[in-house]
Amino acid sequence: MIERGSRNTILVVEKNLSKVLIHRKIETHCNGSIKAFTDDYTIYSGLEEHPQVIEHHIINHSAKEYADGDNHVNNCENRHSLIRPYLNIFRGISKKKLNTYVKFYQFTFNNGINWFQKALATIL
Repeated sequence: MIERGSRNTILVVEKNLSKVLIHRKIETHCNGSIKAFTDDYTIYSGLEEHPQVIEHHIINHSAKEYADGDNHVNNCENRHSLIRPYLNIFRGISKKKLNTYVKFYQFTFNNGINWFQKALATIL
């Protein structure tokens, strides 16, 4: 998930993706009403029925559609394309620890080049 205003990213490692999981993530991570921008993956169908979703815009990759005006999912796809090279530097990560590495990546990504100072400030 990416918040368009702050551009903060929430990354989570999940074993089983489902519509129920997506609805729970909205309830957990989103305050108030939201506009959802997704691709045409089937777990997002019917998302507009969620009480917090006031608009649901779908980019149909199956029909070779990648943007429709301001509607796109390029930010999410960009974040995911950068995770694998980041994880490769650790030379093998157990599935048990994967979420910890992904959360650290999320922290550094959201805090930019000053992430180390922000980490120290949080710890101290």
